[in-house]
Amino acid sequence: MRPRILLLLLLLSVSVSAQHLVKQDVFNAIAQEYSGERAQETIREIVEYHRIQGSPMMAGVAEKVVLAKLKSYGIEAKLEQFPSDGARKYATFVSPVGWDMRGGELWVESAPGTDFKPYRLCRYADAAMCVATYSKGGEWSGQLVDVGSGTSAGDYEGKDVNGKVALASGYAANVVREAVLKRGAVGVVIYPRADDRPEHPYMVRYNGVWPRADEVEKTRGGFMISAAQYAEIKKLTKKGAVQVHGKVDASYVPGQLTLVHAWIRGSEKPDQEVLISGHLDHPKWSANDNASGSAAMVEMARALGVLIKAGKIPAPRRTIHFLWVPEYYGTIAYLASHLEVRRCGSWDDPRPAPIKPSCVIANLNLDMVGEDTVKTNGRFYFTRTPDSVPSFLDALLEDVLQQTREANLFAPTGTHNYWPTEVIPYTQGSDHDMFLGLGIPSTMLGHDPDWTHHTSEDTVDKTDASELLRVGTMASAAVEWMASAGEEEWQLVINRTTAALTGRSMETAMRWREAGMGQFPKTLWGAVIKHTGIGPSFTTQLPQETGIGPRRLTLLPLSPVVFADLTGDDKKWWEEQDAKFAHLVESLATKPTFELLVYETLNFMDGHRSTSNIAQLLSAEYLMPFDQAWVDRLVKILAERKLVALK
Repeated sequence: MRPRILLLLLLLSVSVSAQHLVKQDVFNAIAQEYSGERAQETIREIVEYHRIQGSPMMAGVAEKVVLAKLKSYGIEAKLEQFPSDGARKYATFVSPVGWDMRGGELWVESAPGTDFKPYRLCRYADAAMCVATYSKGGEWSGQLVDVGSGTSAGDYEGKDVNGKVALASGYAANVVREAVLKRGAVGVVIYPRADDRPEHPYMVRYNGVWPRADEVEKTRGGFMISAAQYAEIKKLTKKGAVQVHGKVDASYVPGQLTLVHAWIRGSEKPDQEVLISGHLDHPKWSANDNASGSAAMVEMARALGVLIKAGKIPAPRRTIHFLWVPEYYGTIAYLASHLEVRRCGSWDDPRPAPIKPSCVIANLNLDMVGEDTVKTNGRFYFTRTPDSVPSFLDALLEDVLQQTREANLFAPTGTHNYWPTEVIPYTQGSDHDMFLGLGIPSTMLGHDPDWTHHTSEDTVDKTDASELLRVGTMASAAVEWMASAGEEEWQLVINRTTAALTGRSMETAMRWREAGMGQFPKTLWGAVIKHTGIGPSFTTQLPQETGIGPRRLTLLPLSPVVFADLTGDDKKWWEEQDAKFAHLVESLATKPTFELLVYETLNFMDGHRSTSNIAQLLSAEYLMPFDQAWVDRLVKILAERKLVALK
């Protein structure tokens, strides 16, 4: 059976791959105009700003760098802002407080030994990440008390942190809530976990306090130290008490989530959009994450604008919309405030009816796209759409990725490294999650693994003009195709998508049996393909059952705080599932986390699928047995929180 299936898959692939979807002259024009060096120069300008969500510096980089460059290129662009105060909610997310950061230092004030002299552990001016984001301004001194992770009650058994400073390895926000808000600590100092990149002992990690509005009065500040500094501190504490002094020059202010929009308007169907997103926020210095994606988008807008104006590529039929956001918070605020953002084609949107007939064909989310892969030891990837949003996008991007590889692109000042690339299953972690939650075909373009991620080592010298050229050209070519494609072009991608989905179903059926899950349900074979006139949309085939299933009522993904108040059997079940799937992820890299399963289960809840339907779909997607009882249990918890409706 396996050889015959593999032969059929090969024949299907060959039958639809005679030519690339993007015309070669269009691709070549984009590759010649796009400048990796210009994108890299924009990265250098962005990283000078400590661009924390809701902060004046975030608004500053949006206006003074991104918006200013777009307007200098003649691109239509504007800012949009949403209130952010630590209390206002957008869907299930509580907006961050506004935070104006100016400086901070942490000193070892006293320690055992007659020859001891006070010394500075960190300074904001030297490494902005050393001050935990959203730290409260002020000064404090206290004895260090090592509380391990510091994120649970058990970490504090037999330890008194009242009036002292908690020394911990957990996430700062959780440590502050346990040590400061519950137990009276005056501040926190965070060191890396022992298993967190121990081969790089001098890195400082990115971390944050993230207080809610009702915690602002009682919260305190925090500092981040390196593994090497923690080792020094431990030597001192073995001899006796160690006193530290922290000073943070910052204040909580009325905050705004600042977004930048840019448009290249469509000539025939301007209300149909191809949306390119990327998050502009992150601490000062953070280059690949995500100054690289933000800078690549600026260069995409410039290059496409120049080529269209010169007549070297067709004017787009549909609008190309660029969107720079504060990650997650800015995107969820935008979607919750703009009811007109919806999928082109049918989808059960959980929000009220759109106020305008506009729609989004697809979203490309650029998050960490400019890496020197030799220095970061990573590879470029894009994510497939999950089974809850089957689409043409995977087939299109796989083809454009191959076309880009064949072009063998190198920037004049970039590396000549081999280009490692991969197409991976849907992976969460950035703003594409939210568009997929509306049924909009979405992908994330990025790099992984990356030992510099969320650390003081994520600097401009780890970027590569050649990588920016490759990824920028690939993304621009795909966007241009979607914005300009006519009926004949759409039919080509439909053919490829049909072949890909058929092959995927056959491969899933084969693996289903190999996994000992019995006979693959005939109702899950293939996909129903509907041509909407603007492109193909897909709905997975399902058993014909009577009744109506659960229907989602909120935007996705869900904020973790939604489940913070679970109690009793529900809490026990939730923690068991979290632990179970965390173990599977460690042992089998292809298996989902529980967070991803909750997301995908919710995304299947369109009101027409029964919970037994959804269990089958999850089983096919992850090749793990899920039964109706498991889905019903999850639905019960979600319904109690009014996140889904039942009939």
